[in-house]
Amino acid sequence: MKVFLCRLLPLSTLLTIPASSWALTSVESTTILRLEQRDAAGSKKDVAPLTQFLGLDLDRLSGSSLSLHFYGWGRLDLAEKSYNTDQGGGSVTYGYLQYRPRDANAELRLGRFFVHEGIVNEQVDGVGARSDLPFGLAISAFGGATVHTVNLPGEESDGKGDGLFGGRVSYRYRGVVEVGLSGVYESAAPSLATHAGGNHRLVGGDLWLAPHSAVELTGHSSYNTETSQVAEHSYLLNVRPVQELTVSARYEEERDRSYFYTWALFSGAALDPADRSRSIGASASYRIRKGELFAEYRRYKRELGTADRFGGEAKFSFADNRVRAGGGYHYLRADQSFAISGTQSPSYHAVRGYLMTDTPSYFGALDLTAYLFKEKIFGRKSAWEGTASGGYHLTRALALSGDVAYGSNPQFSDEVRAVVRLTYNMAYDGKGGTK
Repeated sequence: MKVFLCRLLPLSTLLTIPASSWALTSVESTTILRLEQRDAAGSKKDVAPLTQFLGLDLDRLSGSSLSLHFYGWGRLDLAEKSYNTDQGGGSVTYGYLQYRPRDANAELRLGRFFVHEGIVNEQVDGVGARSDLPFGLAISAFGGATVHTVNLPGEESDGKGDGLFGGRVSYRYRGVVEVGLSGVYESAAPSLATHAGGNHRLVGGDLWLAPHSAVELTGHSSYNTETSQVAEHSYLLNVRPVQELTVSARYEEERDRSYFYTWALFSGAALDPADRSRSIGASASYRIRKGELFAEYRRYKRELGTADRFGGEAKFSFADNRVRAGGGYHYLRADQSFAISGTQSPSYHAVRGYLMTDTPSYFGALDLTAYLFKEKIFGRKSAWEGTASGGYHLTRALALSGDVAYGSNPQFSDEVRAVVRLTYNMAYDGKGGTK
């Protein structure tokens, strides 16, 4: 109960603000009732979780440059438990006050928020600020309490430290290049009984380069100060020789121990320091009059072996975009060493096709996905799932919809799922009217 009350605190704080002191910019609410019957090895289980998602954006609090942003969810199981041993759950994804001065490109945040700066990708309960400086420089910093998740199996914590801070400095030259240096430092991780955990401490650099309007290079490299090794390289090159065509090349490399060092659930700190994963790939997309064609190839290399994935997709739109259709095919060819225990091959074909329509009054979709295994997995040669969806716009902002899905796979001999969904999305102008 204590945890549940803590999760509701940011929302209750929001509701104490007098309605006359803010301008509601947008509200997003989705209520989902999921009906599912699971059949695993002859044991059937009926679950019916009721989940509520809620997002709010309130601008110009008391006519100032303050705004408030919130998004969270809560779940209550109406039948058997759908997840772990709890009958319900919930979380505040983010909830923060933001101040943005009208005469400067800067911002200050207070509450729970995400930080995406250079190599930093964190969720924190605390304070954060960023601002442009003269001569193309910019600076950002954040600090606060770590957002903890559920405890690891058999442990009394999630393996994370209790405090977190970091930041980034950057330099941008016109619209051509930007380079940045960033880092994150988490307080000491707790000792674990059965898992190998580690301190979360990284530094690194990032790059954005656009020497020509048709060429763009982005990427970053990070260094783990706990292992004294590079953790990751990730770079993407996009070239647009003509307006309709985009050709991309990608390179990614992770030193497994340094990259997964704090993933206690997978005992990342116990991995061999010499293990690394690498992938290279290329893709091309071409926009046509009524759609887009896409093809890609990627090669993966790990200590276990190598794998290749290639394929393509096509999507089309008709009737002023009210009807859309598409499909795709991919093949994964992987070495035997990637196969899960008890199976002969990890290679498979993946096929997908869909058809959807959206009109001012109703909307619907049909979606079919199939995986065809090169060798049987637990006695099954394939896995597939079909989904039929339909809905009706009760008002401009309110819609009632539902999905029914049926499939079969090596884990579940038969799987049936149904979802009933009530969605409300509305954006408001500054005078209280709808956009």
